[in-house]
Amino acid sequence: GGGRVGRGVLPVRDSACPTVQQLQRMDHPSGGAVREPLLAARPRRPDSVFAPVVSETIQVAGRKIEVWNDECFKQLRQSHGIPDSFLNMHKEQSVDLKHARAESKLGKGGEQQYISRDAKFIIKSVSGADHKSLLLRAKAYVARLLTGNSLLVPIYLHFRDPSTNKVYIAMRNLTPEQVPWDEKYDLKGCADDKTLMRQGKVIEPVRRRFYRIDMWCRCAWTPERWTYYDGKVHARALRLEFPPQQRDEILRLVQQDADWLIAQGLMDYSLFVAIRRVDRNGGCTAAATPQVVRQFAMLDGEDVVFVTLGIIDFLQPWTAAKKVAKCIKSLEFNKATIPPPAYGARFKQHFAELLKVDERLRPLSLVTSGPEEGATMQRTSARASRVASQGVCC
Repeated sequence: GGGRVGRGVLPVRDSACPTVQQLQRMDHPSGGAVREPLLAARPRRPDSVFAPVVSETIQVAGRKIEVWNDECFKQLRQSHGIPDSFLNMHKEQSVDLKHARAESKLGKGGEQQYISRDAKFIIKSVSGADHKSLLLRAKAYVARLLTGNSLLVPIYLHFRDPSTNKVYIAMRNLTPEQVPWDEKYDLKGCADDKTLMRQGKVIEPVRRRFYRIDMWCRCAWTPERWTYYDGKVHARALRLEFPPQQRDEILRLVQQDADWLIAQGLMDYSLFVAIRRVDRNGGCTAAATPQVVRQFAMLDGEDVVFVTLGIIDFLQPWTAAKKVAKCIKSLEFNKATIPPPAYGARFKQHFAELLKVDERLRPLSLVTSGPEEGATMQRTSARASRVASQGVCC
């Protein structure tokens, strides 16, 4: 848990980002050089971690915090135009870490999520495994995002609240609440695919657990369970059509990110997809998302369609607990709990099939004047584009 992090270990004298070799050396019996490369396919999980340091420049809602690897994350904040005061703009009103956002219950892990007052950032509590995973991979992760060729959701801060000893990450909100969204999906390419929102309504998760005997008989399902199940069927059958250039760019990013995640020994991640439709005659303005968020625009008849994409929940390593879960779920078809190489290969294959090309479609350009400014559409070269989903029975 967060309260045990950093006890009895060597403290960091400054906030310089530790390398993978440094973290591995702490657990190496000889204390000598480690032969494994920076991007080893299976980086070893350290038994101890560097202690956090009190930040001299960052506060969260008016409170002092302890940070890890902030020299790394500061590079990403600066690259994306994020000031150190991004979670302290309104002092104690900037973030309320006592009241979680409603979307927290949409995830399986149960980690609480909080939203910044300006809705640009999500603060998420992290488990011990995810916390250590980010400690181990912070430098490689930031380097990946600084290339500008990634769908990984940006994480800007890894910190602990000393008053509660809880550990959090602060990341970009891909779908700010100031604008309505029509559809949201969490896609892994397996039986865990699900619809988060449909026709503007959030779909409450009603999961079938092995200890819920009533859930194993469809005759006992509630309307909420049927809605959730229908959303899963819909998500598995989802197909997205893009112009050739957009489809090729998205697929390239997905495949490159999946290769990086395989090399890092990570699995159980998802592609988050959000779709919003607006009247083309009612002012074609994109959501206030910066250029670091991947958003694609297209025309569908009289509507303009915006599609936002990002890879989320990518800190899960292949642990002993996951190996046990794989055995428990041995009878489950197309499960999420498989080793990173197999998970990544399936992820790439799934989106190669899900993303479709329509030669008739042409993209609309999103023009941004700065990292933190809203986007507007450029119509000059556009004709028509659309996003379609096809339902099939299963």
